[in-house]
Amino acid sequence: TIANSGMNGVEKRKRRFNPTDEDSTPDVERLYRERQPSFACAGGFTVETNEEVEKKKKIAERRKKDLASIDRPDVDDCEKCGKMLLDAWLWATFALPVCDECKDPDGDHKLISRTQVKEEYLLKDEDLDLRKPPLRYLAKKNPHNPRYGDMKLYVKRQIIDRMLVVHGSLDALEMKKESRKEAKEKRAESAFDAKVKEMRQHMRGAAAAKAKGVAVHVHEYGEEIHVKEDEWEKKCTTCDYKLTFEKM
Repeated sequence: TIANSGMNGVEKRKRRFNPTDEDSTPDVERLYRERQPSFACAGGFTVETNEEVEKKKKIAERRKKDLASIDRPDVDDCEKCGKMLLDAWLWATFALPVCDECKDPDGDHKLISRTQVKEEYLLKDEDLDLRKPPLRYLAKKNPHNPRYGDMKLYVKRQIIDRMLVVHGSLDALEMKKESRKEAKEKRAESAFDAKVKEMRQHMRGAAAAKAKGVAVHVHEYGEEIHVKEDEWEKKCTTCDYKLTFEKM
């Protein structure tokens, strides 16, 4: 009777145990599966969430709307050779009626970054974005740091045309650049004189304090912070002193 009850208990336990496919898989095979690379990331592809997909769609729609709002010249042929434009790159991207064969990537059709446009042609954000018609640009990932915003590239010819509208002529642009350079040098000279004066005062104070046997505080500066244009500042980590200076 005891034996029968023991056997019945074993049978019941066997009936309760319902192994899954994973439980029945040998350990070696299970380890092999776990070590296999995921197909979701194969070849550099990643699985996008619904939020990321929707965000990309909104960006694409907004970009398409912005491009549609810019008027295209009412032409069908290349302004240089007279051939049909069809799907020419400059025409499709910048609404510039030049075919691919006549494109001059090192001259008039050279791509210039927004930062370079501001520095070399003294154009402001409103000159590029608000002044009619707004200039087209090509957005690319920033090569210095992908975490930064997209880098905007403009066609040199269109930038020169906009420069002539803003400044009047190339000579006027050069005069403004020279004037800005002189003002920059004066600011640098004033900052240098102020720095020398501050150092002299500090040395006199330190000498007087040393003569009296008083401990002299030495500034320990933290990270440099960019304020505007060539102006930077850094603060002492142990007191409230702030040092402003320029980087040439």
